[in-house]
Amino acid sequence: EVERFIGVSGPTPYPWGPARPTGYPMAPLPLNSAAQLMVRGAEKIGIKTSPAANAALSAPYYQEGVGWRQACTNRGFCQAGCSNGAKSSMDVTYIPLAVRHGADIRPNSYVTEIERDARGHVSAVVYTQNGETHRLPCRNLFLCAGAVETPRLLLLNELALTSGQVGRNLMAHTGVQVWGTFPDEVRPNKGIPGGLISQDTHRPKDADFAGGYLLQSIGVMPVTFASQVARGRKLWGQPLRDYLRQFNHIAGINILGDCLPHADNFIELSDELDGKQVRKPRLHFTAQENEQKMTAHAESLMRRIWEAAGATDIWAFGRYAHIIGTARMGLSGDDAVVDRDGRAFDVPNLYICDNSVFPSALSVNPALTIMALSLRTADKFLEKEQRRDK
Repeated sequence: EVERFIGVSGPTPYPWGPARPTGYPMAPLPLNSAAQLMVRGAEKIGIKTSPAANAALSAPYYQEGVGWRQACTNRGFCQAGCSNGAKSSMDVTYIPLAVRHGADIRPNSYVTEIERDARGHVSAVVYTQNGETHRLPCRNLFLCAGAVETPRLLLLNELALTSGQVGRNLMAHTGVQVWGTFPDEVRPNKGIPGGLISQDTHRPKDADFAGGYLLQSIGVMPVTFASQVARGRKLWGQPLRDYLRQFNHIAGINILGDCLPHADNFIELSDELDGKQVRKPRLHFTAQENEQKMTAHAESLMRRIWEAAGATDIWAFGRYAHIIGTARMGLSGDDAVVDRDGRAFDVPNLYICDNSVFPSALSVNPALTIMALSLRTADKFLEKEQRRDK
């Protein structure tokens, strides 16, 4: 449902997992040079690859509530924002449709307080907007602030804390990157980033760790890459500038790997205040043994891919991506914050629709799962409201 609505370009058939009942709405986007080099190296060592499904249009697409949207022009600025609306971000998909159906969008708003009535139900939110404080009464509240700000709000307002799991189980995808230099011009900033994937490593046969990871080609803007080189290779000043002269000949691969929940990884409130005099979140995260073993396995494999593709000066940049967990979904309020419908066990008119409810990390990009799970929560909420109104 999400894929049809926002417009997703992807391969049919999809090489891994059960067969899809229907194909993606559009054909896959063309592979950029970095992705083509990954194909070359992966084939030589027996790794199967495929164009990735992407929330960007490979052809003009009619968007409900918006009209016709243009196809991607492969400029590669996706991470900085799409100038022609081909990227299926909220500003060209759900927000215009919501406004059309009566939603009141209040930008630059910052919620600080969630009020409750005598029954313990949410009754209002207090927020600041452009320096002024407002109070908005509500019958139901949906928290969609992400895996840092959602638990922060719950902790600040002492909401849904019975299970002891708010802020716990902080996870992030293992995301080590491996870069190489090629004799031919690559121009890694051009084309769709992350255009090629492999899930052959979803459950590696030679793994000494639990779970697995997804391999993905990288598209990168020069300023982003410069930051990674400075941190990953400890270059600065003239040595950094000298290395960046070969930017057009660079290509990278990264992974999105499973991350297990661990008692030492969590979010709590800091004693330090932010600019609005609200306590900041403090994050505690350390890569545990399972993630370290996965990273080592993936780095070794990606180095082999680049060597087979003809790269030189191969190096790795350790990183983590996508903060997940911290208000997990479960079957019981004894050990979970929300039920299978996203409804808080402690507060019956509070719902959470973001990646904080994930009980596990999933070794894929999380956006589609967040959107699909949010639609399911909305459907279950509307079903409940319809029963109540009868």
